[in-house]
Amino acid sequence: MNKVISLYLICLLFLLFSSDISFANEAAVHAQSDISNRLSLYLPLNKILNVYPVNNSDGNKCWIVVSIDENNLTDLDLFSTVGEGIIFKNLDRLVLNYQNPTFKVFPLDNNNPSALLVWDREGSGAFLNYKIFLVKDGRLVDIAEGESLFQGSIKTFDGGYELTSSDKRWFFVWNSDKFEKNIEGDFLSYPDNFVSDANLPDGNTLLVTYRVEKKEVSWLSNDRVSLKVGQKLFLRRLNPLEDTTCRIIYGYGNISYQGNGLFLAKKQGTATITLVPGGYDWSKAKTITVTISAS
Repeated sequence: MNKVISLYLICLLFLLFSSDISFANEAAVHAQSDISNRLSLYLPLNKILNVYPVNNSDGNKCWIVVSIDENNLTDLDLFSTVGEGIIFKNLDRLVLNYQNPTFKVFPLDNNNPSALLVWDREGSGAFLNYKIFLVKDGRLVDIAEGESLFQGSIKTFDGGYELTSSDKRWFFVWNSDKFEKNIEGDFLSYPDNFVSDANLPDGNTLLVTYRVEKKEVSWLSNDRVSLKVGQKLFLRRLNPLEDTTCRIIYGYGNISYQGNGLFLAKKQGTATITLVPGGYDWSKAKTITVTISAS
């Protein structure tokens, strides 16, 4: 009998605890919706896409509102609370010159601000453009940016970000008031909280490694690869911090580039991936031939 009563009490506590979580989540959703509705009153002609809560340089909460204005441009508007009430004041506004921007908030340090990363990728070369904003003294301050990075990708971690362009990699770590380049970092040591799980290498992925030294491809693990439709090829440079650059060029149609050295086999046929040291030294280029069969 005692065991039955104990089991009943445990189940009751679990249900009560689950209800509290459910109510808390529901309250958070309503609170976010209420904030969005209040902010929309200040932007009557804009279509609000999202609202991002951030901490400014003083540790106070602000809201960055992303919206589309009447000219079909993407706007960033900054709001903060006034006094004790839920009253919002427009502090700053910027217009983004990005075609299809993506946004992410990430922390810079334990005590003060969080930052808003904005990026997009354009064209057949997957050119990356990005900006990182910090709220300081009531304004949106641009603290980092990059433009037209070939086959570019950017990932954040607490206190910084990892930037790649083709097969090069850099780390930028926040140091109280600015980002500092850190070439000592190993990308495997940072939490990958940016790339979706669908784009990460898995058991259905074939690995090909290479090295670029003294302006030539000094090592290539395999120059002929066989894949089935739906499989992935992960092309990984073993010395990405070495100074020599290497451009990665690939044919379209049978494979597609997923970013971060990852290729997806799309349909039957043959595709080529060419590694060009220095970006233009075709006499020392290496080619990987990819043969794709039905899944």
